Amino acid sequence: MLYRGDSPAFVSARVLRIFPALAVHVFFVMLIVGPLATSLPLTDYFTTPSLWLEPFKVLSFVNTDMILPGAFETNGEQFASAPLWTLRFEILCYIATLLAFSLGLMRKKWMVLAQFVVPALAWIVGHSFGLFEALPGSIENMVRFGIAYGLGAVIFAYRERIAFHWIGIPVWFGLCWLLRNSPVLEVVMNGLLATIVMFTAYARLPKLQGLQRLDDISYGLYIYHWAVMQVAFYWFPQLGVATLFLAALPVVILLAWLSWTYVEKPMLAHKPRFGEWLRFGRRPRPYDERTVLLD
Repeated sequence: MLYRGDSPAFVSARVLRIFPALAVHVFFVMLIVGPLATSLPLTDYFTTPSLWLEPFKVLSFVNTDMILPGAFETNGEQFASAPLWTLRFEILCYIATLLAFSLGLMRKKWMVLAQFVVPALAWIVGHSFGLFEALPGSIENMVRFGIAYGLGAVIFAYRERIAFHWIGIPVWFGLCWLLRNSPVLEVVMNGLLATIVMFTAYARLPKLQGLQRLDDISYGLYIYHWAVMQVAFYWFPQLGVATLFLAALPVVILLAWLSWTYVEKPMLAHKPRFGEWLRFGRRPRPYDERTVLLD
């Protein structure tokens, strides 16, 4: 958001990153995965009305479990694409970012800091007084992910002042152990994970520049891995965890590469054009990076 400084460009980038590949994934699961794992005759499977509601439910994030007609009945879980539930909160974080920028809540660094402090305090207070028990689970998850997303924003906002040292890892581990029975643990765990990730990212290790030439298949790996492993386990329930992982990995990598090569990358090439369309012919507003994240 701060690199672009333009709401239509931001929305264009996020929509094209998430939805085209997700739409293809939904139909792949419906039309290929489901028939491989259903106990129903294929005629009954394809004529079940609930099957054809899946694209609307998933792409609107109303329900992303994808429980298909008669599918995976012998598996421990019947979800055809369980990981998709987190995308709802990713989209909410994008919307929150757009609102924060549009309302001028990124002008000062303390404003960004507040976007971490508020969900952190909400989590602690909510669990200390049992407030989440009376609320939908989505509210609790929204606050939980808000802590992580807010912390990432804080690290970016204060990146010139923050240094990550290996000594921070045992310190954070110690705090996690001391606070293991406290609702503060969730906040401290995010501090630990952030320290590990950032220290690893900037550790003085061989740069392995060749890896940067590899295709970005991370999104495809995330959305396809569950469905592939569900099918493998449905057909071969005797597989152990390690064997299941190794058997599914090549298929998941292939699907992720196909998704990146033929769906994600081509769609991302339309970001400028889609951004212009979202502007409805208006010119981008003047934007000066020096007017945001001020001390």
